[in-house]
Amino acid sequence: MTEHPRPRLRVALIALDDEGRVLLLQHERVHGKYWVLPGGGVDVGESIEDALVREIAEELSVGCSVDELVAVGELILPGRHVVDFFMSGTVADTSNFKIRYEEGISDARWFDTSQLDSLAMLPPEIAPVIVNLGKRKAGHVAYLGAYRLIDRS
Repeated sequence: MTEHPRPRLRVALIALDDEGRVLLLQHERVHGKYWVLPGGGVDVGESIEDALVREIAEELSVGCSVDELVAVGELILPGRHVVDFFMSGTVADTSNFKIRYEEGISDARWFDTSQLDSLAMLPPEIAPVIVNLGKRKAGHVAYLGAYRLIDRS
């Protein structure tokens, strides 16, 4: 019988500034550079909201407030299963981030939502949710399904 890994839970913050721009972090890995929403893993016994506040503090050395869950998606690969919870919210300081280079983060930047389609952003399925964040019905959670894999070479 094949053993399946337990799903890993992750959280990400969709933070928009006063100009409607979204905060993204650039990750540098052996397989390339790409942009992601700030966030990270949920520890055992930790709520997704507490995990998100902790992760933002760890990655950027700023506080954040969390509003609500807006989307859920999954990465399913052989031997790997990640469930992502995307939350809307704000960061306390929009200009003075202290980036955690040791975690492979090379940049933190605000992007106009019209730029998202031109970025190497993961997962790509979250871009329309970000673009339409202000138009969504309160309490509506988008299910993104299993992410499609993209060639980043």
